[in-house]
Amino acid sequence: MKLTRRGFSLIETMFSVSILLIVIISALLAITNVMFLNESNRNMVTASNDAQYVMEQIKTQSFSNISTYVGGYSSGEFTNLPQENVSFPNPVYTANLDTITVQISWRERNAARTFSITTCFAQ
Repeated sequence: MKLTRRGFSLIETMFSVSILLIVIISALLAITNVMFLNESNRNMVTASNDAQYVMEQIKTQSFSNISTYVGGYSSGEFTNLPQENVSFPNPVYTANLDTITVQISWRERNAARTFSITTCFAQ
């Protein structure tokens, strides 16, 4: 009478389970990274939109009023991002050309992030 083997041995089963676990853990890590990148990209687009909105507000001012508007700007209206702040680092005002940088800063996963956009306004 010949013995035929049915099923898998314990070592074969353990080996298969370990390979399956490695694949599942790799997939979970990839999904987690994609979720973090998605959040980061969404925040960057939001910051870009906010900076562009501020630039459009500045654009509606008369040339002689730009420095006053920038100096007294209140960033309290933006709450799209965690701890969002609008600033104007190093504006340059001349008789015929003003160079303004709008900088949006926020916190993301306990790290400071910034986005800035610069343009010139001519008289």
